[in-house]
Amino acid sequence: MPGSTPGPPEGQESAELPRVRRVADALIDLADVLAADFDQADFLYRVAGHCMDLLDISDAGVMLAAPGERLRLVAASSERMRPVELFELDAGEGPCCTAYHDATPVDHTISDAPQPRWPRFTSRAHRAGYLSVHAVPIRRREDVIGVLNLFRALPGALPEEDRHLARTLADATAISLTQRAALDHHRTLNRQLQHALDSRTTIEQAKGFLAATAGTDVDAAFQRMRAHARRHQMRLADLARAIVAGTIILSPPGAAGDQPSGPTGEV
Repeated sequence: MPGSTPGPPEGQESAELPRVRRVADALIDLADVLAADFDQADFLYRVAGHCMDLLDISDAGVMLAAPGERLRLVAASSERMRPVELFELDAGEGPCCTAYHDATPVDHTISDAPQPRWPRFTSRAHRAGYLSVHAVPIRRREDVIGVLNLFRALPGALPEEDRHLARTLADATAISLTQRAALDHHRTLNRQLQHALDSRTTIEQAKGFLAATAGTDVDAAFQRMRAHARRHQMRLADLARAIVAGTIILSPPGAAGDQPSGPTGEV
């Protein structure tokens, strides 16, 4: 139409807000855990998203551990970092593992030169294009329940302001998970964390299925899933289970819409 102007690309409007406003919005978002339809899997992906939006990093991931269990990856900002994180967990070495066990933030510079500390992790991360990593424990008082993993394509430690903000985001994550556990007093934190870990497996299966059927990469497939879940007010994990079961079929990118499967909805 004459005189009309296109809106900003998706995500640009948020990026153009003053940083202090974005920090406040992120903390309010992470505090909103009392809703009846609270989706823990989506919450953890939002944690990673706020890290990406607010900090000078290339990728962010969230690891959690149920009581007495090993750390597991539950949210990642991209598929580039995911195999690096999984390798770190399998190898049992790296800044994230150390931050979890020592309950203290860890900075690590990555280069192609041989390094005595975490050599296998360092080599793997360097091949993925990362030059430094900052790991922040997610703590409930004295109990460490996980780690925020912040990867950078730049060498050196995070700027001091970003270090404080990363600590704040980790603390807000721990407080929100604890509040939700207290609200759902009939369930233990162990069951909540286990549910998040199980949901992650189903989400990964659905992402891989969509990527294979639509001929796209898994990051694009995941964005389609999140857009559909928000549009139809569904839990992300419920949508993933429906995709895997074949009861919901997402239309190809650019198609008119998504349809249910079954006798009255074959597509």
